[in-house]
Amino acid sequence: MHVNHTSPFNGFAYAAPLLVWLLAWAFMLMAYESISLGNLALLLVLANAVASLWLRPLASVLISSLAVGLFNWSFVPPRFTLKVDLSEDALLLVTTLAVSTVISYLMELKRQAADRASAHQMQVLAAQEHVQSQQLRNTLLTSISHDYRTPLTTVMSSASVIVEQVGRMPSERIGQLAEVILEEAQQLHRMTNNTLQLARLDSKKFDIPMNWESIEEIVGTVGARARRNHPKRHIEILLAESLPLVRCDAVLMNQLLDNLIENSLRHSDEDTPLLIQATHDGAALRLGVQDNGCGISEAWKERVFDIFQRVEVSNVPVDGQTRRGIGVGLAVCRAIAEVHGGYLQIADTPGGGTTVWLSLPISEQPEQPRELSE
Repeated sequence: MHVNHTSPFNGFAYAAPLLVWLLAWAFMLMAYESISLGNLALLLVLANAVASLWLRPLASVLISSLAVGLFNWSFVPPRFTLKVDLSEDALLLVTTLAVSTVISYLMELKRQAADRASAHQMQVLAAQEHVQSQQLRNTLLTSISHDYRTPLTTVMSSASVIVEQVGRMPSERIGQLAEVILEEAQQLHRMTNNTLQLARLDSKKFDIPMNWESIEEIVGTVGARARRNHPKRHIEILLAESLPLVRCDAVLMNQLLDNLIENSLRHSDEDTPLLIQATHDGAALRLGVQDNGCGISEAWKERVFDIFQRVEVSNVPVDGQTRRGIGVGLAVCRAIAEVHGGYLQIADTPGGGTTVWLSLPISEQPEQPRELSE
């Protein structure tokens, strides 16, 4: 594979060698009376070596040959002729030309080695990206094959029972199965939505439409939905007064808060409360979701935000339920926070449990903010 060598000097490919030779000749003309002919020849070799950084071997050899001829004309006795009286001077000219030629080819060999190293590095990076892509693909397929299959199997078996027992099954049992189907369908919808959203946020072309939004409205909407979906859970909302507006995408913020709430509900018992709180300090708005569940160890407080990572917990919840998901919910939350200039942080809840804090920068408020609905 051929790779064009890219140098930081490419913009000066013609001007730089010319400038080097002009400076060298100007110095040699000024120093002719004060330094020896041998030292002048060394300056000529040095100029050729520096100019070879930009020039290919053939061009460098031709220019250095011309420079040696001009050097003979200008400085070697008898001056202003191409004759050479002393054999030492002739040897000096031949040596200068030979050294200049060797330097030119050595610089070319160095460029070729740099090209090969660059090509090899690109191949290594491409191979690493391919391996990472394959690992991500395999992990995704493994997660989907397991975590999507479980709710699908439950939905299909529940629906099959209803179809097979239609007319013979009591309405109470039908309602229970319908509730199971709804819960599993919601789980599938949440996993699919998180996976697609993460793919969108990773795209460089994804444009986030930012508007001035009220955190009170976002928290109120998401909190009401969580209470409706989990009527047995005690969900408390505690918001500071006079919260500022934030520039954000309301849909993404709803999804972020939804994921945090669902994650906390899954990892805490039904008889424990959930607290959604918001405050600010003038520079940042802090939105927290607090539970009294099994908590997260220090080793997992950063890893938990990585894609396809699910916390290993030693304490099994009292209800004994398996905590399902493909490990993208919190990764989506972090991606959403980052595109808004914020970040997520996990802290321990006093008395046991986990609190996930979202910090968002507070922008200069609009001159005439819209009225907020109660």
